[in-house]
Parts: sequence; structure tokens; C-alpha cells
Amino acid sequence: MAHEDDHISDVGSTFDFKGFVLKIFSYWQLILVSIGISLAVAYYNNVRKLPVYRLGNSISIKDDQNPFFTSNTSLTFNWGGTSDKVNTAITILKSRSHNEEVVERLQYYISYQQDGEYQRVNAYGFTPFKVVADSSAYQSQGNTFTITFTDPETFTLKTNFSGPAASVYNYRTKDYSTVVVEPGEFSREYKLNEHIDLPFFSGVLVPTEVAPVIGKPFYIRFNHFDGTVGRFKGISVNPQAQGSSVLNLSLTGNNKPEIVDYLNGTVRVLSENMLERKNLFATKTIRFIDSSLAVKSMELQNVEDELNRFRNENAIIDLSAETSQLNSKLTTLDVRKEEINRQLAYYQTLQDYLQTRQDYSDVPAPSVAGISEGS
Repeated sequence: MAHEDDHISDVGSTFDFKGFVLKIFSYWQLILVSIGISLAVAYYNNVRKLPVYRLGNSISIKDDQNPFFTSNTSLTFNWGGTSDKVNTAITILKSRSHNEEVVERLQYYISYQQDGEYQRVNAYGFTPFKVVADSSAYQSQGNTFTITFTDPETFTLKTNFSGPAASVYNYRTKDYSTVVVEPGEFSREYKLNEHIDLPFFSGVLVPTEVAPVIGKPFYIRFNHFDGTVGRFKGISVNPQAQGSSVLNLSLTGNNKPEIVDYLNGTVRVLSENMLERKNLFATKTIRFIDSSLAVKSMELQNVEDELNRFRNENAIIDLSAETSQLNSKLTTLDVRKEEINRQLAYYQTLQDYLQTRQDYSDVPAPSVAGISEGS
């Protein structure tokens, strides 16, 4: 057993590390080629890979009215306060309906491209024109339009149709349709601010601050609406801190102006919609108050009409004056009644006295009962 252990130790100690290293270096040509290929592939991927940007902005959600200072807390009290508004804003900003409205307003279903060093790149914000599409008309979806300026005001609109029919889409009604076209290349010249009215394209190209380069092609394309909304629906919305009224919005993309415009657009749409809902609430409240006042006014008018009928039927012109006169008359009649009762009592007493007495020297005078003594 001891002999076997010594043999194993001898075998392990005979490993020639120097020879191993020299053998590896004998393949230096292959190693250099492998390293060169790896660096070339890495460089090729890096230069072709588009940059990715992540931009963000912050908005503050505040409660502009103290719920305890309302005249009718049962009508306008907001149980959630600012935190409820923050949660509502987060839900709205991430909702599909909100992002659909933003995409429609900004017309982000239109993509702009230009030739890059290795591939076409997003040219939003870097084109000498902006497409203002007629959202009520059908637009060719899936076809790429090439726009090339022949002078600072004139451009050529080109596209290619592979068949006699083209698929078109209405971004307002969300309907698909098909139009008849001529197969092959379509090319026509237009001017900036000139309305383009075609079965597959309807809109206006308005100039921007970017100066056109004669002969440089730009590419526009009407993309799938749902796909565009799904891409921008990935916007990140988070509160700055737990319970904070400040929201941080961020969006990732490969075009800075496009991200900036979308972030500003989504905040603008949110603000306008919140203001619209507030105005709608105020309008409905005013309508409710007006309707309540109208009902009360009608009731008051009915009471006034009934009072007028009572006055006419009873010949009363001034109810308050007539009431005062009646009270005065009643008071006078009460006084007169008391006087008559005293007189009747005197006469009754006098009758009893005369019937029961023989001496009439102590007969009470009539003036005691308010009876004037005649001669």
C-alpha cells in the first residue's frame, strides 16, 4: 500500500507546467485570430446597436380644496384626500384609454426615419417637416413613404405597392378597409403646407425649424395603432416616496425628443382631463342647484297665485293692513262687549234689588256700570 502511494505522488509531481505553457503559446496564431474575431464582432455589434435613453419628469398632485371647509360635506367631501388623488393619477397614467388618447393627440402612430450609418434610425424631431394626418381619413398602414426635398418648399412623395389593393386604416373609427391602387411605384410632387388628398394618404406636411437638405430621403410610416399604444403604455409611474404627492414618470426609448414630447403630452392630457372632470362636476352641481331653484320658484309662484286668488275672492288689497284693521275692530268690539255685559249685570242687580228691597235709598248709581244718567 505504501508503494502505491509513493507511485501516485511521483506521477503527480511529473506534471510539466512549463511545457504546458509553451505548448499553448505554440498556437499563438490561432489565439490572435480568435481575439481579433471577437473584438471585431463586439465592435460591429456596438456600432450597430442603437443608443437607449431613459428620461423622466415629476408632477405634483395636490388637493386644491380642504374637504372640511365645504358648506355641504356630504356632497363634496373627499374621503381619500390627496393620497386618493395620487392613486387615481397613477391608475390613469398607466391605463390604456389614457395612453390611447395621448397617442392619438400626438399622432405617435406615425414613425419618422432617416438613413443612419448602418441602418435606418428614428428621426423624430430631426426632420424638416411634421406630418399632420387627417385622422378622419383612411391611411395606408404598412407602406413606407419616402419624402425627398427637391427645393426648400417642394418635396417628392414616393411609395411602392406590391399589388392592386392596399390596406388602409382609419385612426378615428379604428376601422380597416381596402383601396384600389396601381401596382408599382407611386411618385408625386407636393409643397409644404399643401393638403395631400389620396385614397391611401391624407394630411399636410408642415415645416419645422430643421432646414431641409436637398436630395436627402426621409421615411414615414403609419404603424399599427394598438402596437404603438402598447409600446408607450410601458411608461413607469411611481410616487417619489411612500405617501408622497409627487409622482416620478419615466420612459425608455432610442429618441430623446420623442420621449420628452410623450412625457409632456401625457401630463398635459392628464391635467386637461382632470380639469374637465372638475368642470363637469361644477356644471352638474350648478344644474342641480338651478333645477332645485326652479322647483322652489314654481312652488313659490303657486303660493303667490293662491294668495292672489284669496285676495281677489275676499276683496283684500293689503293683507297686513286688513289684519291690523280687523284686530283694531275686534279690540273695540271686545271693549264694547265688556261695557254691555257690565250694563246687563247692573240691570240684573237693580231688578233683584227692586224686587227684594223696600228701601230704595241705597240703589247704586248707573254710572258705576258705565250707564249715563238721563234727566
